[in-house]
Amino acid sequence: MPPEKSRAKTSVEDRLLGSIDLIDAAQACALLRIDADDPDATMQSMVRDGAIITLAQNGKAVFPRFQIDMANGRIFHVVGAILKLRPACLSNLMLCYWLTRAHVDFGCAPAQRFGHDDAAIVAAFRRYVERVRHG
Repeated sequence: MPPEKSRAKTSVEDRLLGSIDLIDAAQACALLRIDADDPDATMQSMVRDGAIITLAQNGKAVFPRFQIDMANGRIFHVVGAILKLRPACLSNLMLCYWLTRAHVDFGCAPAQRFGHDDAAIVAAFRRYVERVRHG
């Protein structure tokens, strides 16, 4: 019988979260130039409105930095368009996976092209989530 490994394997979710630059609600508000007494409530309101992607890490809400246009202090418009197209069966984690992995249409991750190729990103996402129809 092989000996047990001393280190627990890192889960796929943990590896994915570790590969994304994540920020907390206070940092997100600062980057969005929002002066909020309760950054968590402010960001959760934006999540409910379908304006921003949220993830959970260690039981806390975190936000991928790639969706924030730091030069203009806003969320890229393409994020809202993608969230409107996202089917309920596609988790935010899987959405972030798609956005952060190299895509044949762009030669890089779609998130790296936010603000430049937004229409092409939405079209590629639409193809990704489109149901396969036979016959």
